[in-house]
Amino acid sequence: MRKTGRYHHGLFAIRVAALAVFIVAFARPQTGVTSETVSTEGIDIVLAMDVSSSMLAEDFEPNRLEAAKVVAAEFVAGRRNDRMGLVVFAGEAFTQAPLTLDQSVITDLLTQMEVGMIEDGTAVGMGLATAVKRLQVSEAESKVVVLLTDGRNNTGEIGPVTAAQMAQALGMKVYTIGVGSRGIARVPVDDPI
Repeated sequence: MRKTGRYHHGLFAIRVAALAVFIVAFARPQTGVTSETVSTEGIDIVLAMDVSSSMLAEDFEPNRLEAAKVVAAEFVAGRRNDRMGLVVFAGEAFTQAPLTLDQSVITDLLTQMEVGMIEDGTAVGMGLATAVKRLQVSEAESKVVVLLTDGRNNTGEIGPVTAAQMAQALGMKVYTIGVGSRGIARVPVDDPI
């Protein structure tokens, strides 16, 4: 009789284990890497930001550059599903960030931008041309350059009109945002004469 009792207890344990395995299998547990699909509107946007010394003019609080950085950061925050890039220019221009869906990269770079990071001057045409070149390889349906500047082109190998014609020929849209107010604005100077 003892053998029969052990047999029934063992059989019962096997049945419980089989039921537990069946329940786990029925739940279909899965492991692995998850991915997230992000739908985009097909817009690639490059911000071309002026970092020339005139952006230190104090007609905005605290100055034009800081005001432009705030506006640009708000714009970036509102474009979560679009790829963004960043070009900075003064006397010359360079790509600060290639096109990316990671808006935090652009926002971080905007906060780090400052006057003096490149040679001074206002090469609007070079800034625009650099942004156009960055978008040239894009396969997005819509390609946009947002140009933020306070000045008139006074240096650079490519003029603004030529750069705008390049953008137009490649089917890109250019939106220019003038940063400044009418009249005279105070600009701090490190070395007074």
